[in-house]
Amino acid sequence: MDKRNEETRPVILLVDNDPLNREIVKDMLEHCGCRVHVAGNGHEAVDACSRESFDMMFLECLTPEMDGFATAESIRSMEAKNPGGTAGKKIPMVALCASSAAGGSEAILRSGMDDCLAKPCRIADIQAMLDKWLAARREEGGASDAQGRESSPAIDHEALKMLASLQPQGAKELLTKLITVYLDSSSKQMKGILDAVNSHDITALLTAAHTLKSSSASLGAVNFAEQCRELEMMARSGVIDGAGNRVAPLEHEYDRVRDSLAHYLTSL
Repeated sequence: MDKRNEETRPVILLVDNDPLNREIVKDMLEHCGCRVHVAGNGHEAVDACSRESFDMMFLECLTPEMDGFATAESIRSMEAKNPGGTAGKKIPMVALCASSAAGGSEAILRSGMDDCLAKPCRIADIQAMLDKWLAARREEGGASDAQGRESSPAIDHEALKMLASLQPQGAKELLTKLITVYLDSSSKQMKGILDAVNSHDITALLTAAHTLKSSSASLGAVNFAEQCRELEMMARSGVIDGAGNRVAPLEHEYDRVRDSLAHYLTSL
Protein backbone atom coordinates (compact mmCIF):
# COMPACT_ATOMS: atom_id res chain seq x y z
CA MET A 1 0.00 0.00 0.00
CA ASP A 2 1.50 3.33 -1.05
CA LYS A 3 2.00 6.24 1.28
CA ARG A 4 -0.94 8.64 1.06
CA ASN A 5 -2.38 11.77 2.59
CA GLU A 6 -3.31 11.33 6.23
CA GLU A 7 -7.05 11.74 5.63
CA THR A 8 -7.18 9.06 2.93
CA ARG A 9 -5.18 6.37 4.75
CA PRO A 10 -7.29 3.44 5.99
CA VAL A 11 -8.04 3.55 9.70
CA ILE A 12 -7.49 0.24 11.48
CA LEU A 13 -8.51 -0.85 14.98
CA LEU A 14 -6.01 -3.29 16.49
CA VAL A 15 -7.21 -5.24 19.54
CA ASP A 16 -4.50 -7.07 21.52
CA ASN A 17 -3.67 -7.18 25.23
CA ASP A 18 0.00 -8.11 24.77
CA PRO A 19 2.07 -4.89 24.58
CA LEU A 20 4.91 -6.39 22.54
CA ASN A 21 2.74 -8.15 19.98
CA ARG A 22 0.48 -5.10 19.75
CA GLU A 23 3.45 -2.86 19.00
CA ILE A 24 4.82 -5.26 16.37
CA VAL A 25 1.51 -5.56 14.51
CA LYS A 26 0.91 -1.81 14.84
CA ASP A 27 4.29 -1.10 13.26
CA MET A 28 3.51 -3.51 10.41
CA LEU A 29 0.13 -1.87 9.76
CA GLU A 30 1.69 1.58 9.76
CA HIS A 31 4.39 0.31 7.39
CA CYS A 32 1.53 -0.74 5.08
CA GLY A 33 0.22 2.83 5.09
CA CYS A 34 -2.50 2.59 7.75
CA ARG A 35 -3.50 4.78 10.64
CA VAL A 36 -3.81 2.53 13.68
CA HIS A 37 -5.91 2.85 16.82
CA VAL A 38 -5.19 0.30 19.55
CA ALA A 39 -7.38 -1.32 22.19
CA GLY A 40 -6.15 -3.57 24.98
CA ASN A 41 -9.30 -5.65 25.32
CA GLY A 42 -12.75 -6.22 23.89
CA HIS A 43 -14.48 -3.65 26.08
CA GLU A 44 -12.16 -0.93 24.81
CA ALA A 45 -12.74 -2.10 21.23
CA VAL A 46 -16.53 -2.00 21.54
CA ASP A 47 -16.32 1.44 23.13
CA ALA A 48 -14.07 2.67 20.31
CA CYS A 49 -16.49 1.37 17.66
CA SER A 50 -19.39 3.13 19.36
CA ARG A 51 -17.56 6.45 18.98
CA GLU A 52 -15.55 6.13 15.76
CA SER A 53 -15.64 4.49 12.34
CA PHE A 54 -12.92 2.08 11.27
CA ASP A 55 -12.10 0.62 7.86
CA MET A 56 -10.96 -2.72 9.28
CA MET A 57 -10.20 -4.53 12.54
CA PHE A 58 -7.58 -7.05 13.68
CA LEU A 59 -8.62 -8.88 16.87
CA GLU A 60 -6.60 -11.15 19.12
CA CYS A 61 -8.83 -14.15 19.87
CA LEU A 62 -7.84 -14.63 23.51
CA THR A 63 -7.92 -11.19 25.10
CA PRO A 64 -8.88 -11.23 28.81
CA GLU A 65 -12.26 -10.08 30.17
CA MET A 66 -13.84 -10.07 26.71
CA ASP A 67 -12.23 -12.27 24.05
CA GLY A 68 -12.17 -11.68 20.31
CA PHE A 69 -15.22 -13.87 19.69
CA ALA A 70 -17.41 -11.97 22.16
CA THR A 71 -16.02 -8.67 20.89
CA ALA A 72 -16.94 -9.49 17.30
CA GLU A 73 -20.43 -10.58 18.31
CA SER A 74 -20.97 -7.38 20.26
CA ILE A 75 -19.81 -5.15 17.40
CA ARG A 76 -21.91 -7.04 14.84
CA SER A 77 -24.90 -6.58 17.14
CA MET A 78 -24.20 -2.84 17.26
CA GLU A 79 -23.99 -2.72 13.47
CA ALA A 80 -27.30 -4.56 13.13
CA LYS A 81 -28.99 -2.00 15.36
CA ASN A 82 -27.50 0.85 13.35
CA PRO A 83 -27.44 -0.35 9.72
CA GLY A 84 -26.92 3.19 8.45
CA GLY A 85 -23.67 3.58 10.37
CA THR A 86 -20.28 3.57 8.65
CA ALA A 87 -21.93 4.16 5.27
CA GLY A 88 -24.08 1.08 5.85
CA LYS A 89 -21.08 -1.25 5.59
CA LYS A 90 -19.90 -3.84 8.10
CA ILE A 91 -16.33 -3.59 9.33
CA PRO A 92 -14.11 -6.41 8.05
CA MET A 93 -12.72 -8.28 11.06
CA VAL A 94 -9.63 -10.50 11.02
CA ALA A 95 -8.93 -12.82 13.94
CA LEU A 96 -5.34 -12.96 15.21
CA CYS A 97 -4.70 -16.53 16.39
CA ALA A 98 -1.79 -18.61 17.62
CA SER A 99 -2.55 -20.81 14.62
CA SER A 100 -4.99 -20.57 11.73
CA ALA A 101 -7.23 -23.09 13.48
CA ALA A 102 -7.26 -21.44 16.89
CA GLY A 103 -10.78 -21.48 18.26
CA GLY A 104 -11.95 -23.35 15.18
CA SER A 105 -12.86 -21.72 11.88
CA GLU A 106 -16.54 -22.34 12.58
CA ALA A 107 -16.34 -20.41 15.85
CA ILE A 108 -14.56 -17.55 14.10
CA LEU A 109 -17.24 -17.33 11.41
CA ARG A 110 -20.11 -17.66 13.88
CA SER A 111 -18.77 -14.81 15.97
CA GLY A 112 -18.96 -12.48 12.98
CA MET A 113 -15.27 -12.31 12.11
CA ASP A 114 -14.43 -12.62 8.42
CA ASP A 115 -10.97 -14.14 8.29
CA CYS A 116 -8.07 -15.44 10.36
CA LEU A 117 -4.37 -14.58 10.44
CA ALA A 118 -1.90 -16.88 12.17
CA LYS A 119 0.66 -15.41 14.54
CA PRO A 120 3.46 -14.51 14.39
CA CYS A 121 2.41 -12.28 11.49
CA ARG A 122 4.58 -11.15 8.61
CA ILE A 123 4.22 -7.84 6.80
CA ALA A 124 3.29 -9.76 3.64
CA ASP A 125 0.45 -11.46 5.54
CA ILE A 126 -0.82 -8.15 6.89
CA GLN A 127 -0.63 -6.56 3.43
CA ALA A 128 -2.51 -9.46 1.85
CA MET A 129 -5.33 -9.11 4.38
CA LEU A 130 -5.52 -5.37 3.83
CA ASP A 131 -5.61 -5.76 0.06
CA LYS A 132 -8.24 -8.48 0.26
CA TRP A 133 -10.70 -6.92 2.67
CA LEU A 134 -10.30 -3.23 1.94
CA ALA A 135 -10.86 -3.96 -1.76
CA ALA A 136 -14.01 -5.90 -0.88
CA ARG A 137 -15.18 -3.01 1.32
CA ARG A 138 -14.65 -0.50 -1.50
CA GLU A 139 -16.64 -2.78 -3.76
CA GLU A 140 -19.56 -2.70 -1.32
CA GLY A 141 -19.71 1.05 -1.73
CA GLY A 142 -20.23 0.78 -5.48
CA ALA A 143 -23.21 -0.43 -7.48
CA SER A 144 -24.55 -3.64 -6.03
CA ASP A 145 -27.61 -4.20 -8.16
CA ALA A 146 -27.70 -6.89 -10.86
CA GLN A 147 -27.44 -4.42 -13.72
CA GLY A 148 -24.35 -2.83 -12.19
CA ARG A 149 -22.70 -6.20 -11.78
CA GLU A 150 -23.51 -7.26 -15.31
CA SER A 151 -21.99 -4.10 -16.80
CA SER A 152 -18.71 -4.53 -14.92
CA PRO A 153 -16.00 -7.09 -15.75
CA ALA A 154 -16.36 -10.49 -14.11
CA ILE A 155 -12.66 -10.44 -13.19
CA ASP A 156 -10.49 -7.54 -12.06
CA HIS A 157 -7.26 -8.26 -13.92
CA GLU A 158 -5.30 -6.14 -11.46
CA ALA A 159 -5.74 -8.93 -8.93
CA LEU A 160 -4.26 -11.41 -11.39
CA LYS A 161 -1.36 -9.06 -12.11
CA MET A 162 -0.67 -8.84 -8.38
CA LEU A 163 -0.59 -12.64 -8.13
CA ALA A 164 1.70 -12.83 -11.16
CA SER A 165 4.12 -10.44 -9.45
CA LEU A 166 4.68 -13.04 -6.72
CA GLN A 167 6.70 -15.14 -9.16
CA PRO A 168 7.77 -12.92 -12.06
CA GLN A 169 9.87 -15.67 -13.67
CA GLY A 170 7.11 -18.25 -13.45
CA ALA A 171 3.99 -16.11 -13.66
CA LYS A 172 2.34 -18.17 -16.39
CA GLU A 173 2.77 -21.43 -14.50
CA LEU A 174 1.63 -19.86 -11.22
CA LEU A 175 -1.51 -18.31 -12.67
CA THR A 176 -2.37 -21.48 -14.57
CA LYS A 177 -2.08 -23.47 -11.36
CA LEU A 178 -4.10 -21.00 -9.26
CA ILE A 179 -6.90 -20.62 -11.80
CA THR A 180 -7.10 -24.37 -12.38
CA VAL A 181 -7.32 -25.02 -8.64
CA TYR A 182 -9.96 -22.30 -8.28
CA LEU A 183 -12.13 -23.65 -11.10
CA ASP A 184 -12.06 -27.10 -9.52
CA SER A 185 -12.65 -26.01 -5.92
CA SER A 186 -15.21 -23.32 -6.76
CA SER A 187 -17.43 -25.81 -8.60
CA LYS A 188 -17.51 -27.93 -5.43
CA GLN A 189 -18.28 -24.90 -3.27
CA MET A 190 -21.03 -23.85 -5.66
CA LYS A 191 -22.58 -27.29 -5.34
CA GLY A 192 -22.25 -26.93 -1.57
CA ILE A 193 -24.14 -23.63 -1.69
CA LEU A 194 -26.92 -25.04 -3.87
CA ASP A 195 -27.28 -28.15 -1.71
CA ALA A 196 -27.33 -26.05 1.45
CA VAL A 197 -30.03 -23.75 0.07
CA ASN A 198 -32.14 -26.71 -1.05
CA SER A 199 -31.78 -28.48 2.30
CA HIS A 200 -32.04 -25.27 4.34
CA ASP A 201 -28.69 -26.04 5.98
CA ILE A 202 -27.57 -22.74 7.52
CA THR A 203 -24.17 -23.95 8.75
CA ALA A 204 -23.25 -25.52 5.41
CA LEU A 205 -24.33 -22.38 3.55
CA LEU A 206 -22.25 -20.19 5.87
CA THR A 207 -19.11 -22.26 5.36
CA ALA A 208 -19.46 -22.71 1.59
CA ALA A 209 -20.39 -19.08 0.88
CA HIS A 210 -17.56 -17.75 3.08
CA THR A 211 -14.96 -20.03 1.48
CA LEU A 212 -16.08 -19.21 -2.06
CA LYS A 213 -16.22 -15.50 -1.27
CA SER A 214 -12.62 -15.49 -0.08
CA SER A 215 -11.14 -17.50 -2.95
CA SER A 216 -13.12 -15.54 -5.55
CA ALA A 217 -11.99 -12.18 -4.16
CA SER A 218 -8.38 -13.38 -4.27
CA LEU A 219 -8.64 -13.93 -8.03
CA GLY A 220 -10.42 -10.63 -8.64
CA ALA A 221 -13.99 -11.94 -9.02
CA VAL A 222 -15.26 -9.07 -6.87
CA ASN A 223 -18.89 -9.07 -8.05
CA PHE A 224 -19.24 -12.81 -7.54
CA ALA A 225 -17.49 -12.55 -4.17
CA GLU A 226 -20.03 -9.91 -3.13
CA GLN A 227 -22.92 -12.20 -4.01
CA CYS A 228 -21.32 -14.94 -1.92
CA ARG A 229 -20.88 -12.45 0.91
CA GLU A 230 -24.58 -11.61 0.82
CA LEU A 231 -25.45 -15.29 1.19
CA GLU A 232 -22.90 -15.58 3.99
CA MET A 233 -24.52 -12.66 5.81
CA MET A 234 -27.95 -14.28 5.45
CA ALA A 235 -26.57 -17.46 7.00
CA ARG A 236 -24.98 -15.49 9.83
CA SER A 237 -28.38 -13.96 10.58
CA GLY A 238 -29.91 -17.44 10.80
CA VAL A 239 -32.62 -16.58 8.25
CA ILE A 240 -32.08 -17.99 4.75
CA ASP A 241 -35.68 -18.22 3.53
CA GLY A 242 -34.90 -15.83 0.66
CA ALA A 243 -31.64 -17.51 -0.33
CA GLY A 244 -33.32 -19.43 -3.14
CA ASN A 245 -34.02 -16.15 -4.95
CA ARG A 246 -30.28 -15.49 -5.13
CA VAL A 247 -29.33 -18.80 -6.71
CA ALA A 248 -30.04 -17.92 -10.36
CA PRO A 249 -28.08 -14.60 -10.27
CA LEU A 250 -25.26 -16.38 -8.45
CA GLU A 251 -25.05 -19.13 -11.07
CA HIS A 252 -25.16 -16.55 -13.87
CA GLU A 253 -22.29 -14.54 -12.38
CA TYR A 254 -20.33 -17.73 -11.74
CA ASP A 255 -20.66 -18.60 -15.44
CA ARG A 256 -19.24 -15.15 -16.27
CA VAL A 257 -16.32 -15.71 -13.89
CA ARG A 258 -15.48 -19.13 -15.35
CA ASP A 259 -15.71 -17.83 -18.93
CA SER A 260 -13.48 -14.88 -18.10
CA LEU A 261 -10.87 -17.03 -16.37
CA ALA A 262 -10.92 -19.58 -19.18
CA HIS A 263 -10.35 -16.79 -21.70
CA TYR A 264 -7.53 -15.43 -19.55
CA LEU A 265 -5.86 -18.83 -19.47
CA THR A 266 -5.87 -19.03 -23.26
CA SER A 267 -4.26 -15.61 -23.44
CA LEU A 268 -1.28 -16.52 -21.25
